[in-house]
Amino acid sequence: MRISKHHLGVGFEVWHSQQSWFWFVANTNRNGVIGAAATELDAMRDARMSIEEIANSDARPGWERSLVNLARYLASSDDTAA
Repeated sequence: MRISKHHLGVGFEVWHSQQSWFWFVANTNRNGVIGAAATELDAMRDARMSIEEIANSDARPGWERSLVNLARYLASSDDTAA
């Protein structure tokens, strides 16, 4: 079963297979990023870190970085409102 999540406005999936957890982040500039982890929490953390690395990449045009910064701000304001 695949679990779909979002971080900074970017979707990612995690799933379990043969005693490992896998994660996939779709990247519109490339084919995507995939990885493996020991636990579901580790897989989610790794996927989120990958999204943050992509978001902070200098390869992104300025307007895309601005949108990522806006998504980060809105996500943090949702966290503090709860």
